[in-house]
Amino acid sequence: ERGDCSALHRSEVGRHIQADPRFAMTHSIKIAAGDFDTWLQSILVSFKTGAAIEVPCAECRGCCSAGRFIHLLPTDQPAHSVIPKQLLLSAPGMPKGHTVMGYLDGGMCPMLKAGDCSIYSSRPSSCRTFDCRVLAATGLIMEGKWSERINQRVQAWEFTFSSEEGRRRHRAMRDTAAFIQQHPAAFPGGLTPSQATTLAVFAIKVHSVFLSPDRFSNPVEIANAIITESRRFESGVI
Repeated sequence: ERGDCSALHRSEVGRHIQADPRFAMTHSIKIAAGDFDTWLQSILVSFKTGAAIEVPCAECRGCCSAGRFIHLLPTDQPAHSVIPKQLLLSAPGMPKGHTVMGYLDGGMCPMLKAGDCSIYSSRPSSCRTFDCRVLAATGLIMEGKWSERINQRVQAWEFTFSSEEGRRRHRAMRDTAAFIQQHPAAFPGGLTPSQATTLAVFAIKVHSVFLSPDRFSNPVEIANAIITESRRFESGVI
């Protein structure tokens, strides 16, 4: 379901999206993603604390136009105060106070006005912490309608490496994501993250398993180590 937004606004935003180069960036041009070690430290802290992450979006508005449902926490009071109530729905399967905001025809966020976020200073925490570089780091892309608007930026990101350790961790993240995709049966009940961004975040949290994968003899042992590392991370140790 989409939020309750006027047809006029939908058509106006749709025309703007089609004409605005901010929604069609080519990945043939590489874009600096920053130093990998510095980024990794920041993103892990964000995962643990919910701290906002600084993303050099520049002119890109891919995540604002890719048909994403935006989850609002009960603590997102600034966002709740500026988003029209008719755009918010109760979040399925979540406790009272959790809501989601849908998107307009064409995949655009209803808070996108003239190509920019109209509530940027009050945007939800899910927007403050979203960083499509997690996909670049893990070698993943999003699937589905309008996903190319994010994928073009994902494929354009280019990290720099100030240490060999950073390169090792980068490779480990990609190996972790690939393993989880290729060996779902190794996990209890075959349950693994299905969405690209969820898988990317999970792979980053547990990537240390693949810093020395030779210590395991089979996929089940690796899967068990991933589960153990996930529990360790969520327990409060970064």
